[in-house]
Amino acid sequence: MQVQKMEIKFESTSTRVYTGDAWKLLGELLPEKDVVIVTDINVGELYGHYFPDYPVITIGTGEAVKEPETVETIIKHLLTIGTDRSSFLLGIGGGIVCDISGFVASIFMRGIEFGFVSTTLLSQVDASIGGKNGVNVNGIKNIIGCINQPSFVICDIVLLRTLPDEEYISGLAEVVKHALIKDYELFELIERNIKLILARNEDLLNELILRSIKIKATIVEKDEKESGERRLLNFGHTLGHAIESTTGLSHGISIAAGMMVAAEISFDEKLMDREESDRIRNTLQQLGLLKEMNTSWQDIKDIILADKKRKGNTINFILLQGIGNAVQREYPLDEIMKKLKHKIG
Repeated sequence: MQVQKMEIKFESTSTRVYTGDAWKLLGELLPEKDVVIVTDINVGELYGHYFPDYPVITIGTGEAVKEPETVETIIKHLLTIGTDRSSFLLGIGGGIVCDISGFVASIFMRGIEFGFVSTTLLSQVDASIGGKNGVNVNGIKNIIGCINQPSFVICDIVLLRTLPDEEYISGLAEVVKHALIKDYELFELIERNIKLILARNEDLLNELILRSIKIKATIVEKDEKESGERRLLNFGHTLGHAIESTTGLSHGISIAAGMMVAAEISFDEKLMDREESDRIRNTLQQLGLLKEMNTSWQDIKDIILADKKRKGNTINFILLQGIGNAVQREYPLDEIMKKLKHKIG
């Protein structure tokens, strides 16, 4: 599959994103300096024999490792092998590896260069793009973090062939999110091709990945630090992150639940009609993204109150003014809490 290059430009830097058969470019993209690789156990077992010949730091998998303790462990390894400010950190893995390695690179010796080889759908369309790096504390997602851009991101579609079904489906939630907030035609494309998407048709999947990255790139170029339009990317995430933290459900399943509740609130607010909210529900259901949840409102409430989007007694919440057109609303906390509690039951 042909390699396609995209450059995301920011005020003081840029990120080159490569899709298609892009793994083969890794040797050319790495700088002529000391490189250290961060990966996880699963990726190391599947692809470690393809890694370039540099020191490798391997971490565990799952949200439990996305904690400050893992950051400290990696930094100790870096010091042991003599990494310095001229070195380059390469994260090879999914969203957790990208988040952690990007965060470590951003704080180690006040910052070193870094890049990603993104190995999951969720990471290729979301976590590796845009420069958000961070870790969790007490179940609150990404509460410690920074915005710092990688030098490059490789999104090779071949790496998705070994992705477990659950992780693949989880990644689809972010593709749907991008369609819902900015691209009605992309939503229609998803809606018409559910079977091909679930079968991982690579031509179609490559198009979905490219269009998702372009949507996110267009937004983050305008608003790198999330002071305005970038907040639209949080559609479904205020409630979704709370569900993910309290239930242990995958990111995609949790975000899908958050998006569906936000769509229902959009209908209640007369921003969209019932046909559109039904289309969203039907698409999420057919993709396997809507599941039963076992959690208490009190647990969810506590996580939302700690959400980064909260400002005093208000919170920024994203709704849909029809499919493909997201809008921001600033709600008093007590008002949005009543709406969410009513929808969750």
